[in-house]
Formats: sequence, C-alpha cells, structure tokens
Amino acid sequence: MAKPTIRTSTYALVQVTVEVNAGSWGEGCQLDQVYRQAAASALGELHGALDKRGIRIVGVASIKAITTDTAVRNG
Repeated sequence: MAKPTIRTSTYALVQVTVEVNAGSWGEGCQLDQVYRQAAASALGELHGALDKRGIRIVGVASIKAITTDTAVRNG
C-alpha cells in the first residue's frame, strides 16, 4: 500500500537589520533631538524605498549617536 502524499505550502517572514546614515547635527544640539530626528530621518528614507514593494518597517532597534569635540578649550 502506497503512503499518501501530503502537499504543503510554506511562507517565510524574515526580519533584517539595516543601517541608514541619518545625517549630522551641529554644536549645541541636544542628544534627545539627535535621537528623535535620526529615527524620523531613517524611517522616512526607508518608507520611501520600501513601501512600493510591500515591505513594512517593524520598528527601530537602536540608534547610536557619535559625538566628537570640535574645539579645544583651555581653562
């Protein structure tokens, strides 16, 4: 007796992490502003590129702010 064949259909959902250059901010800019604006900028860029293809953004995993000294201060 032959074993029955079971036909299946499989769907895969993959989440990936991407890196987006979100711009730069000048001297005196508060870090909370950098985080807020960087997230908005990155999401805007990605929405524009991905929405047409039926790809949605799930959320922001992390934001790294890198601050450097631009002047030497004495005293």
